[in-house]
Amino acid sequence: MRLTTALLSVASAFLLACTTEAAPSVGGYLLLNPTNGPAKLKALAENAATIPVNRIYLSFARPGMVYVPGSNTLEHVGLNYVNGGDYGFADLKARVAQLKAGGVEVYLSVGGWNYGCWPYLYTYYSVGGYGTTTPNYWKIQKYGSLDKCDESNMWCYTCEPESEGTVLADFDIFPEPDFAPTWKEAVQYVKSKAGGDPPVFHPEMVPGKQWTDTKNNKVALVPGNDYFVQVKRDPYQDLVYLGKELGLTGVDIDYEEMWHADYFKNGASTGPWTSHQTVYKYAAIMKDVQINIAAIAPTLGLATAASAAGGLSTNWWGGNLKNIWYNVNKWFPEVYQGIANSGGVNVMTYDLSNNQQYHECPEAGVCSLSQQVNYYMNSYAANGLKAFVGYEIGIPAYPDKIHDPTHQLPLTQTELTAILAKEGTRGGFFWELYKPAGASGNVDATSTAQQICKAALGANTPRCSGVIPQPGAVNTQTQGPTPTVTNPVTVTTTVSTAAPSPTNPTCSAAPWSAATAYSGGAVVSYNGRQYTAKWWTQGAVPTDGGPWADNGACGGGTPGTGSCAGVSAWASSTAYTTGTKVTYGGFVYTAQWWTQGDTPGTSSVWVKGAACTATLRRRLY
Repeated sequence: MRLTTALLSVASAFLLACTTEAAPSVGGYLLLNPTNGPAKLKALAENAATIPVNRIYLSFARPGMVYVPGSNTLEHVGLNYVNGGDYGFADLKARVAQLKAGGVEVYLSVGGWNYGCWPYLYTYYSVGGYGTTTPNYWKIQKYGSLDKCDESNMWCYTCEPESEGTVLADFDIFPEPDFAPTWKEAVQYVKSKAGGDPPVFHPEMVPGKQWTDTKNNKVALVPGNDYFVQVKRDPYQDLVYLGKELGLTGVDIDYEEMWHADYFKNGASTGPWTSHQTVYKYAAIMKDVQINIAAIAPTLGLATAASAAGGLSTNWWGGNLKNIWYNVNKWFPEVYQGIANSGGVNVMTYDLSNNQQYHECPEAGVCSLSQQVNYYMNSYAANGLKAFVGYEIGIPAYPDKIHDPTHQLPLTQTELTAILAKEGTRGGFFWELYKPAGASGNVDATSTAQQICKAALGANTPRCSGVIPQPGAVNTQTQGPTPTVTNPVTVTTTVSTAAPSPTNPTCSAAPWSAATAYSGGAVVSYNGRQYTAKWWTQGAVPTDGGPWADNGACGGGTPGTGSCAGVSAWASSTAYTTGTKVTYGGFVYTAQWWTQGDTPGTSSVWVKGAACTATLRRRLY
């Protein structure tokens, strides 16, 4: 049988398996980072049976990720969970097992706002592409005019505010790996069923490479990294391999490339326009993932985030992702239904505004948060699109809290009650598990989760009375011990038994491995620090304490602090080889090849990692 035929066969099997609607779920996104991400996930895992959610979305992995089956490392995944060692693979796998044992599904989310926002194209063709009276054009006006927006000011800070301190390395796009067999299969599928404009794909937009804008001849560096091209791996296939080997319930695609719709729109200069090319790109991404799930991990679920206006069929006037999911279901129903009946379609019905200067109420008299949420969810239902409602905790990211606070629509108790009255029985999801309420009138994460839980799973469901635990909270569950995770890859490790000085440890000790048994006195390195075993242990992650004593940061050079502990500061006179880590501007950077004199954040040789002392928001909505 030809590979093509075989892949289509397993894809058909996947779709046949997804014939019933996804069950009600109460999902919360968890934004990971090395500063406190592991501690938050540990608290959730240790209280899995009583937290008021039954699904967690771990966010965010990069769209151009690479995961080689059996490698057991998150180094090229871009999740920013921990730095060094296996980059948190073993710890994450253990937590996933612990959460699932407590009745909580775990999905890994790819994309999000920053990992889908291309600052140059978003500024020029989304924010600045429709005249000077659009909602976010004030960001451009701060710098005078559109031609003043460049990398020195992150293209007028349209993707993220200046306060976030972002550089181009913080952003990414969803790639089109045209060398990959299953991507080619997905593209051919889309071309065979496309019902609108002729499909045109753009594999020439390679993350980490220069690209020429043919509309104005400007040359721009595409955000992201081309490592997946160098090693010839399909990121969407690797996502499935990673999901299988982490033991995940499913994977989630959070596609928010508004720039793509605005750049590749078609129609008269005055509008309305079509966004068919973005429909095709998104459909190909999802089809590629579906083909690989069917072939590699048939039980793996597939979810997606969708825009509030994505289920509408009316005219599109640019600036958002309206119509995308409507048209996916219209032309590629097996793709949409395969998602809806598996992990589900999660509609981001938040970060809405009632500013009628920009016609932001979808209809006259439909201006409050609950009215708009119900309007958008009704549009999905009316067009036969099964979907889950979304909520945001705290201060909305849009409109800007300083520039236009009066038109923000935060989640208050009144609005939550009204939304639950319409959508509550089907469940939903919220952003984010540890985001603060921000104001006394807003509903906090625990209360929101409890109310969604009771509406969807029943008021007497025990977990619906639970709380979202704070890191370091005492485990109140009556669960068994943390599952021990065995690394399926045999690792030969030489263990040092000479304990280094706690005040100035070196990094001579071998990296910790989940597969290795350590006796008392064994010394290992993990995430830029060294640990000594107090007694015999295997599979226990050093950062959890227990059998491990923390000896402090590894020495050598001038180390950073926080998540940068043990990593030397970048120096222009130093030559760095592939894989070397440095700190610069409060972040960890990893060299992709030999380099000297190339400043981190301004050259594609450096891949930006985690913040040393803080977490970038990395998601606008």
